[in-house]
Amino acid sequence: MISLADKLSAQLARLRSFGKEGDDSSASIKETTLWLENLPLGDPLKSQQAISGELKRLNENPTQSTKAHLAIFMLLDEKSHDLQDTLIHQYLSNPRMSRQAESRLWHAVYGLYLEVAMGYHNFVRQLDDPAAGNDQRDELIPLLTLRAIRTLGQLLKWRAVRYLPANKKIWGRLQNLYRIAENRGFHRQPQLAYAEDASDDSCEAAYLHILMLNQANSGTLYPRQIDLLDRWLYGWRSMLQLDNRLDARIHNFVVDLSADHGPRRVRKPDIKKPLRFWSTAVLLQRLREIQVALKEGHAPAQLGLTENARAAESLELLDHLLQHWSPLASRERRRAPRAPAKHLIDVTHGLGGMIAQFKAAEIQAADSSHDAGLSQIEAEDVRVYGFVTERTRESVSRSKAQAALDSPDVERWVMQDESECGYGTIVKPNDRDWLRIGALIGVKSHGIGEWRVGIVRRLSRINDDSSSVGIETMMAPPSLVTLFNTAAPNPGASQMHSSLWLAGDNSQPESLLIDPLHYKPGETFRIEGIPGRERVAMGIPIERSEGWMRVAIKPVND
Repeated sequence: MISLADKLSAQLARLRSFGKEGDDSSASIKETTLWLENLPLGDPLKSQQAISGELKRLNENPTQSTKAHLAIFMLLDEKSHDLQDTLIHQYLSNPRMSRQAESRLWHAVYGLYLEVAMGYHNFVRQLDDPAAGNDQRDELIPLLTLRAIRTLGQLLKWRAVRYLPANKKIWGRLQNLYRIAENRGFHRQPQLAYAEDASDDSCEAAYLHILMLNQANSGTLYPRQIDLLDRWLYGWRSMLQLDNRLDARIHNFVVDLSADHGPRRVRKPDIKKPLRFWSTAVLLQRLREIQVALKEGHAPAQLGLTENARAAESLELLDHLLQHWSPLASRERRRAPRAPAKHLIDVTHGLGGMIAQFKAAEIQAADSSHDAGLSQIEAEDVRVYGFVTERTRESVSRSKAQAALDSPDVERWVMQDESECGYGTIVKPNDRDWLRIGALIGVKSHGIGEWRVGIVRRLSRINDDSSSVGIETMMAPPSLVTLFNTAAPNPGASQMHSSLWLAGDNSQPESLLIDPLHYKPGETFRIEGIPGRERVAMGIPIERSEGWMRVAIKPVND
């Protein structure tokens, strides 16, 4: 019996036949429209990949770049948007998908954008060639250039989503396209890039949009935050404008149109190069106003921050933007300098992983306090000397500790640099689906010392096999505690769960690391494990990410 998947595959193969070698590579708009209408609607990934394949076929036949060829390419691009949006939504709304599923979705989205960008870039280059003797298609150059710039921006965005470095070829093509727009004088011409767009766009506005998104990308944002910022920027473009002459009083960013890299802060510009400058002062003022309004209780949507934005995440992202878009003189500096330091560290991930290590340490300590738990070598010491020697105790302690560290829950990483606030390391991301911005980890020097709480703050893929990871460590050492729910409806039931307690100081309150499922604001819990603390009340969340939450607590007097 033929499966539904096989039927769809066979149907798709028949539908694709018009684009194979030997067929008319300049099929008509009518044939292309019919082919698009018969794509399997129930499988957006298969349909999207089919369109991507046709775009690739058109790009591989540049000598066939006729007017019909261009019309078909534009139609395929336009009809791919709904499918592409569906896949993007699937990607961003499922942060816990497997690495295999994530890779498949990302490559599908990125691959289609790549074909669209390459196609439009090639069309613009051909039409811009004065020796080509182009016809009335010249009037399409502004539209094709705008579409090419926007799609190249999506390539840079989706590289950032996966923490990949910006591609030099993409930047080279982007600079080339913007120079064409300037040279032809349509860089500020308002036009509608696509029929479904809500407002006009321009090549300069789209280019600045990309520059600002790149300047905010530091490898510390979640994919959702990158996408959210991309959407916000559409409403902020009118506050930005490129200038070809430097005004040191206002300009704080510069981009070199002859370079294969993105923008930089203005330091010592080489005026012999084709530089463009811009100021963020007006935009920064607007961000501060939005920040104040959010703190006063206004909804993000009322402030132009899209319908699905939440106040807490918006404030966090605004703080990030105010730092990365500010002038050099007012930019926040690193809290502590990093120094090269190469040695091994032990790592366990997730709140559950850290709690398991603390419980294992408690069991080991309990075992060592009972004579009945003496190992063979300890028993031999008692027989010979009448007591366990210090050397034997240390040896047994190291063996037990190593046994815990050799468990699959503990990994061994090589640290590359360190500071008072954390570590920098390079790891292989294979089989580490959990390695994401905001991941909670336990870190300690290999085989010695105490566990400290760490949070993955920065990710940057060096290549397919390795990633650079920045880890912030909390200054307060964690302690294992047990929380008992005093408000449980059935007192006889076991309403308890393990958490990690962090001591407070002048800058931070006492806090607990808990599973978000256990968060009950304002509720009182009995706590065991911290001397002098019997009952605590949960306060406001300080920070949260996937699988964990840090909550401020206050002692409660009976």
